[in-house]
Amino acid sequence: MGRADAARWIVPPAGPLEGWARAAVGAALALIALSVLMVYSASSVKAGLKFDDAEFFLRRQLVWALLGAATLWICMRSDPEVLRRWARPAGIAVLVLLAAVLVVGTEANGARRWFRMGPLSLQPSEIAKLAAVVWLAHHLDAARDRLSDWKQGVLPAVAPVGIAAALTIVEPDFGTALFLFAVGAAVMLVGGVPVRRLAWCGLAALPLLAWQVYERWGVMMRRLQGMGGDASPASHQVWQSKVAMGSGGLMGVGVGAGKQKLFYLPEAHTDFILGVIGEELGFLGTMLVVALFVVIVWCGLKVAMGVADRSRYAFLLVFGVIFMIGLQAAGNVAVVTGSVPTKGIALPFVSLGGSSLLVLCAALGFVYAAARRHDLAAARAAGTAGRPEAAGGDALPAGGAA
Repeated sequence: MGRADAARWIVPPAGPLEGWARAAVGAALALIALSVLMVYSASSVKAGLKFDDAEFFLRRQLVWALLGAATLWICMRSDPEVLRRWARPAGIAVLVLLAAVLVVGTEANGARRWFRMGPLSLQPSEIAKLAAVVWLAHHLDAARDRLSDWKQGVLPAVAPVGIAAALTIVEPDFGTALFLFAVGAAVMLVGGVPVRRLAWCGLAALPLLAWQVYERWGVMMRRLQGMGGDASPASHQVWQSKVAMGSGGLMGVGVGAGKQKLFYLPEAHTDFILGVIGEELGFLGTMLVVALFVVIVWCGLKVAMGVADRSRYAFLLVFGVIFMIGLQAAGNVAVVTGSVPTKGIALPFVSLGGSSLLVLCAALGFVYAAARRHDLAAARAAGTAGRPEAAGGDALPAGGAA
């Protein structure tokens, strides 16, 4: 393969970007459809015993899937430039929600992370992920010439993300806080914030990190030991997940025929649903899920590189969204396979959940909208360049005669 052929795999083609975005949306819809099937398979026994209704979680996920598809459709037809006008108020609103959930949120398993309204729930930290990307894309574009300045460039980018992460830690949700830090740092680095400035901000966050390590030392050690093979409760779900994926073989035991979900594998329909997929659909089913995420990330990066020539804001927005989806998917796979300690990371588009699914669908819809807006702008520019007046008045109208 020559240098020119290799470049075609890296640089997006000159044609429309909407096709790449459409492929990413198709992969996400396939994951959502799979989620409805696998959530039902993973949760039916538990729901039947706990709620006397085997379809309890199925109906919830089906409702969220339909709402997610509607959200995706609406955001696909939005204008990302209009979205940036809401970057500041949306960021402030999310910080208010993160503070409010600590006071009036519902407590579950020792954490306050949700607002519950009957059968529905809202998790502000999920919204904070997208809000952080939108704010950073807007600010890093608007302050592109001042990113080395602490007051006008660095602090307005770092402070909102840092406050959101700190409020999330207090819930406590250390995994999501680290996720916010990682996504924010990636977007800021790509957006042009000097590495030295970010390093100083990282040093400023060390006391908070040290406090968390001190507070959670016992939990962290149990999880690390669990990766090494002990039988502690903290590592039980990881080992059961490995058993599930290992017993699936190449083709799986069949949808609904898995055994580890029968109260052996905790959180089978949420964080560890990939383990159920591995058991019931086998290695091939697991690789299909991974391949769909690769499609989303690959096509998303194609869109990001394509829109960069017309809009720095759109580039940062698309990059941030795709990095967010890819990092979360990789984190979940790593946890389920026992490669990293458990962090409560859901599998995007697949795990049971409403807030996460709606936010992900909205985010991917904005990626499509950015690609569509780029193609429309390119078409207008090409149309203007082809007009007779653009050619100095010498060109003939189509079909005309001298």
